[in-house]
Amino acid sequence: MQELVGRLTALDPEASETLKVVAYFDVLVAGCVGLQALLRGAAVLSGTVAGAFDGRRTHRIGPDGGLAADDVGSAGPRPGWPTRTTGTGRVWLERDGSPHANDEMVIERLALAVDVVGASRPGHRDSSLETALDAARDVEERRVALSRLRLDPARPVRAVAHPLAHPVALHTEAVPSTVVATPYGLVRAVVLGTDAEVSGPAGVGVPLRADELPESFRTAVLALRLLPEGDAVVDAAALGILLAAVGALEPVAAEQPDVVALARLDARARAVLDELTATESVRAAAAALGMHHSTLQARHDALTNDLGYDPRTLDGRARFRLARLLLRLAED
Repeated sequence: MQELVGRLTALDPEASETLKVVAYFDVLVAGCVGLQALLRGAAVLSGTVAGAFDGRRTHRIGPDGGLAADDVGSAGPRPGWPTRTTGTGRVWLERDGSPHANDEMVIERLALAVDVVGASRPGHRDSSLETALDAARDVEERRVALSRLRLDPARPVRAVAHPLAHPVALHTEAVPSTVVATPYGLVRAVVLGTDAEVSGPAGVGVPLRADELPESFRTAVLALRLLPEGDAVVDAAALGILLAAVGALEPVAAEQPDVVALARLDARARAVLDELTATESVRAAAAALGMHHSTLQARHDALTNDLGYDPRTLDGRARFRLARLLLRLAED
């Protein structure tokens, strides 16, 4: 499917976008996710609130992945909103005005996915983990889900976020795993003990009680987005105060002067800066980069001028490290 999408992008961008929607919901269905995850996926894809009535109650998820803040759609869809019926109720997108290009495909695939997966599967293992990870659910709902997963609510655990392509062999009875739709794309969520080994690529959440899994998962997704290229593992706990700093500054990351200066540099220059700030001396950095130390010293002087500060000073290293992380989020 991914190869087909790639080929079609060059030939027909609209067709490739349609296939991406199809592939997105296919992955969610294959992951046996519940209604909340399906709505979250539809909301992220369409950029508007996605709603559903499952025969008992109304569910609404915003494009940020959380419960919709207002009650506009609590009584059901308005005339003109893209709507489809399902086996147990109906689903809709809360789109006022002109529809977006993929609204019809999104709502059609959402309705189909709801019918295939089932609007409510409370006893299913993946659905239970989805509930345990969902910050929108109250703590009692999450504790019931944890009991189905045979996880003690007070047990310290870590949520781990992997790219979707991570091997599904991780999903065993001992290691609960599910696919989660986030505002940044689909990720594979895994819950591990605090001492379990994690294979990359992965973002590891801060260790918390099992009934606080949503916060651990939030930090795991943030850590995943901070990954450099390759099969690295970023541990949110190891970032310390940097994690809180990048989380707080993300909305304005692209406007920060230090991030703007770093964004102007090419990948090679950033790699040089990474090595300069990670080693004890310019000579050691030159050896690691395969450069003559005098050549690297001249490069360091030029980069200091480009950045507006020396990245090898104590304050400069801190500024560069934070700007480097923020740039990854800004480019995500």
